[in-house]
Amino acid sequence: MVDALRRAARWANPAPGCVIDLRPADVVALVEVGMSDGTVVVAGGLVVDTERRDRHAAADAALRAVLAARVLSLVDEEEFSFFRYPDSIGELRDYIATSWQHTRVDEATCRRAGELQRADVGARLWLREQVAIRRLAT
Repeated sequence: MVDALRRAARWANPAPGCVIDLRPADVVALVEVGMSDGTVVVAGGLVVDTERRDRHAAADAALRAVLAARVLSLVDEEEFSFFRYPDSIGELRDYIATSWQHTRVDEATCRRAGELQRADVGARLWLREQVAIRRLAT
């Protein structure tokens, strides 16, 4: 990953070039239910295997190494919530199973989300993922 960041820095040169780093800020996304009264209830978090956690840690370490070596400098950094709105917990479970590697929705979270939706006709299910965006300069 350090090599990829070094290559990106070369592509962004001559100054004032930049590299955008956009990726999850937290490896665990949350399954939440917005109730009709406005409250938000966390039904659970996704179950993330060690391999995915290790990949996230390696990306963080690569960024720190490139910044420490002054290959790139951090200009700006922000976090925001990215939402996915499935119609049901089953749809979300299937989406995660087919689209995300080394991640799943556990049975307890499925059960809790389903109970919350059944208890409140106006409830809305979503997946909240915290995302970080960084602008890096050459």
